[in-house]
Amino acid sequence: MKKIVSLLLVISIITTMGLNLFALENNTIIKDSSLEDFSSSYLLIHKEMVKSNTGNYPDDIVVKKLTDFSGNELELIETGKSGYYIFDPVSGQYIEFSPNAPSPYLNKFGELKYFGPKCYYVKDGKTFSHTIVEDQKNISEDKLFLLQQNFDVIISETRKNKDYSVLSLMNNSKIEKSVLTNRFSTMSYQDIYIPAPSYIWDAVYPPNLGASCGYVATCIVLNYWNQRKRNAGIIPSKFLDSKGQLKTSGYTLQDHLLSYGYGQSSTGWTICDVLNDYCDEFNISATASWGLGKIGANSELEEGRPVILFGWLPDVSGSGNVNHAVTAYGIRYGDYIKRYIVHYGWRGYEKVYLGEDTWIGGIGTNTRFVLN
Repeated sequence: MKKIVSLLLVISIITTMGLNLFALENNTIIKDSSLEDFSSSYLLIHKEMVKSNTGNYPDDIVVKKLTDFSGNELELIETGKSGYYIFDPVSGQYIEFSPNAPSPYLNKFGELKYFGPKCYYVKDGKTFSHTIVEDQKNISEDKLFLLQQNFDVIISETRKNKDYSVLSLMNNSKIEKSVLTNRFSTMSYQDIYIPAPSYIWDAVYPPNLGASCGYVATCIVLNYWNQRKRNAGIIPSKFLDSKGQLKTSGYTLQDHLLSYGYGQSSTGWTICDVLNDYCDEFNISATASWGLGKIGANSELEEGRPVILFGWLPDVSGSGNVNHAVTAYGIRYGDYIKRYIVHYGWRGYEKVYLGEDTWIGGIGTNTRFVLN
């Protein structure tokens, strides 16, 4: 009798799985981070979001569940080897996405933890490891709770600015696909870039030394101005290769910036000091300044100048705090949400969209650099 019951149970499970899979559109793959069936209620919305950014529906789509230690559940949408979108069902926001960058959780399954942009972890035994940064392995759960405290602030700020255009679609369970497509096609947004943004996303720059992302961002900004104002002598030739690109080995521009003695871990004000010291040394007619949160950042971008944004985060591999930096070079203006277009300072992550409050969450800093 037990064998018959077991057989019926197996048949029932297989039948249920078959029905679930049959209900999906062709070439659609849905996977949960724990390798169980994970059926997103918002799959059609996700597909329209992808199409609105790429012009095409994704051939393959993988949906994974991301969690934190405060009970938040987000959805990660992966579109093959490139393209990812992190969705918060509470705010209706895609709080972080890139049509071009590889998912930070690509080929990762199990217990996936997300504590905001650049904070991607997967459980490995009893500890957690960063999915990209090699020196952040075997991090204890206690250390990650420090990141959780910061993420609680970020997600709270994010949820104060809901994307009502998406929420209205989520709340209509019977909405027709044609209506959904029409709603996304009529959602208005505009990407505003600084002049010649390719100087940012095509930049060659020295690698991050572990905690030197503020200096990487500074190199990207200085290189931008050196390319845009070629006769201004922003970067001395000793830091450039034969093609006029920044050197990535030997004594680099990053090494020289670090020689000013402010330390690898940086803030908006330390990078401001670094830039002003650099200008004094090489007689460059420019001025750096800094601000709290996003104060002054939007106006700088609208004036056509890149801005370095710093997220104030606990240092999970040591003590104290560390400021992860990104280079902002554009803004997406939407119906309800503004997003920064940023360079992460990681290869492959040259164009990522961040919700305006997702990164600095009101508790970070920013550095501006203006030629006189």
